[in-house]
Parts: sequence; structure tokens; C-alpha cells
Amino acid sequence: MLHQYLETVAEKLREGVSVYLCPAAMETVILAKVLQAQYGVTPTGFCDNDVRKQHHHLNSVPGLEIFSFDDVLSDKNAEFFVVSPHHSAAIIGNLVFERGISKKRIINYAPIECRKTCALFAQNWIVEDRHFVCCCIEEYKPRFDNKGLDPQKGLEYLDITRKGLIDGSIPLPDGCKKCFHNKDSYIYKSRKLNSFDFSFRGWCNYKCEYCSSNHPDLKGYNDRFSLEQYLVELEKRDMVGDIFSVLFAVGESCLNEKRFSLYKYCEQRQYFLDVFSNCSVFDQSLFDVAHKSPVVIRKSFDAGTPETYAKIKGVNCFPKVLENVRHYLQAPYLGLNPKYLFVPGVNDNELDIKSFVQICGELKVDFVTPVFSFLDDDFRNSAHAKEMFKLLVEELAANNIFTANVDTLYSETYHTLYTSSF
Repeated sequence: MLHQYLETVAEKLREGVSVYLCPAAMETVILAKVLQAQYGVTPTGFCDNDVRKQHHHLNSVPGLEIFSFDDVLSDKNAEFFVVSPHHSAAIIGNLVFERGISKKRIINYAPIECRKTCALFAQNWIVEDRHFVCCCIEEYKPRFDNKGLDPQKGLEYLDITRKGLIDGSIPLPDGCKKCFHNKDSYIYKSRKLNSFDFSFRGWCNYKCEYCSSNHPDLKGYNDRFSLEQYLVELEKRDMVGDIFSVLFAVGESCLNEKRFSLYKYCEQRQYFLDVFSNCSVFDQSLFDVAHKSPVVIRKSFDAGTPETYAKIKGVNCFPKVLENVRHYLQAPYLGLNPKYLFVPGVNDNELDIKSFVQICGELKVDFVTPVFSFLDDDFRNSAHAKEMFKLLVEELAANNIFTANVDTLYSETYHTLYTSSF
């Protein structure tokens, strides 16, 4: 379906129609590259509600400006292509219901409704490694028995329960009733998902203290999981949206013995393949996929110097990681999203932050995800933490790099902290 949409976008651009990709994000940046490389056309620009991005250009596609919707809507013939794993329904709802534009101007329009519900579990689900399916990381999250890790039974149960939660026939957990995600939300009437996450501890060759994969050796751990079979079962139930993202985490995903068939499946279906990797090992198969279909690599740097990197990660291979990242970026349809997780007393200093930003600039990064340490709640509220967070955001902005909010996965505390930094 993705290629069909891109063909439509390309045809309209050739006819002189202004087509904007929404929002300015990892997915739309990759699609801009696909349009240029495969179809020989360039989108008119990006549209985004984030005022920090508006009237700027991204490093990896410098010829495209980011506009506000107000700027673009003055052109009555402009059209929009909306692609976001977590926010597509919200953007389409905003355009149609709040701004009153014709649904015919949204190239991938799907019927939207507004409901007081959690937009997270309306659009995204996560398979955990403890026989559960869930939608976020909060302790009170809706969490369902995955029927002994049986994809067919687990997703049948998920489909029934999820629809019941959305429609109100099944009561929300008490914690969800108070959560900031539970609000008037735009969701797809079809109840189709935007994304599906495989969140396994797996095994990892790193020893980061903050990570759930910090175990001696779990090689073979993922033998118990079926990966692409979950996607097959989602498709059988018509739960997959026209444009779909598959996230593969945690641990070192590129060491998972079952990754190859998942890669191939996403390539065939043209799903966005979103992979967490420490990039210490170069995955040729992932590199090959990124020559044919969209791939996002989310790399946790968490440092700007080899010394700090070794201290956090437990391994001394910073130069090798950078070499692998540069190699990955030679793939035409790959996007890199570096993450910087603040570890109190280790990387929360000016040297590491500025060195990290310099590396991101050299790699022509567009978006960085900043995260506060999972280990120390007090660090979130410290003056030093806020000062360093602000420094990171300012240094990135000076290099035309934007920070990506991860409130789709993290708590209201993080969301409040993040938004107060601007």
C-alpha cells in the first residue's frame, strides 16, 4: 500500500500539485528520499504543528522547508500525505475537524472519529517477553494474557479486549482513567493499528546498567518468540493500517537469530522497520533492507567521548560504532535517530553533550531523542539535570537538529519535563 500512495504523490507532484509530507519526522524524511530516488520527484515540503521546526530545513534533506499548517492552508489546492506511527489519526483529525479542510486533500485519508480514550492503545500495541501484550510502560497499563505466546490466540484476545476498552464495554484500569493520555483523542474508525512493537529483553553484548537486557548471556532467549507470525495474524484480522510501522527492541536486536524473516516480511509488505541497535555489530541484512524499503535505526549513544561511552556501556568500542553508523547511513532509505539518556554524574556534563552534538552534526542527523535516567527519579527534578537538558536542546537546535518527544512510551512526568524545556 505504501508504494501505491507514493505513486499517487509522485503523479500529483508531476502535475504541479503541491504535496506536503506531515509531520516532519523520521518516517517522512525517509519517504522524501524514496520519492527523490525511486520516483524522481521532490515533495513540496513538510508540515508540522511544532513551532520549533517551522521555517527550518533538515540536515539530511536540506532542500525541503518545514511549514506550519497555517502557512500551507492558504493554498486551497495543497494536498497532504500523513505518515506517523503514533500521530497520524491526530493530524488527520486536526486537519478535517478543526481546520475544516476537505478529506479529498489528504492523500491517505481514512475515516476518523473523536473519542475520550487512550490514543496509545487505540493505535499501538507491544508484545512483551513475559507472556503479555500491552500498550505503554505504565504499571497500571492494560495488559493481556498472550495465551502462552501463541500469536493466533493472543491477538484474537487482544482484538476483542482492545475494542471493548475503546468502546467502553470493558472498563479501563483505574490508573488509565487518570493518565494524561486518556483524553479526547482522534482515532481511526476502522480500529486499525498504526504500529506494533516487539519489546523483548533479548540478549545483548553491552552491559548498560539502566537497560533491562543487562544480563550475563541470554543468547537463545528469543527462540521462544514468533515474530512475523504476529504480523500475519494482525493482517488476518484486518487490524493493520495502510501505512504500518514495526518496532523491534530491546537488547541488541541485530543479534537476534530470528530477525531475518522479520526483515524480509517488512520489506515485502513495505512496513517501516524500526530497530533498536547499539551498532557495535554491522548487520548486513538490515543494511540490505534499507536499500529497498524504509528502515529506522534508533541508536543509544548516551555519550560524546570514548571514555564516557565505555563507562556507561561496559565496552570500549566507540570508534567501531561510529564506523558502523557511517556505513549504515550509506543506505538510501535509512534514518538514524540517536538517543541521549542522561546518567547522573556520568554523562550530564558540557563536554559529553557538546561532543555528542558535534557527532550528530557530522552524521547529518535530523532528530535526537533525549531521555532522563531510569535509575534515579531525583535526577529528573534536579536543577543540574534541567540545565543539562536545556543545554542539549540548545546545542542541537544550533545545529538544526530537533528533539523528538517520546511521550508515546514514557510517563506524564517525562512529558511535563520535556515540554517545560522549551
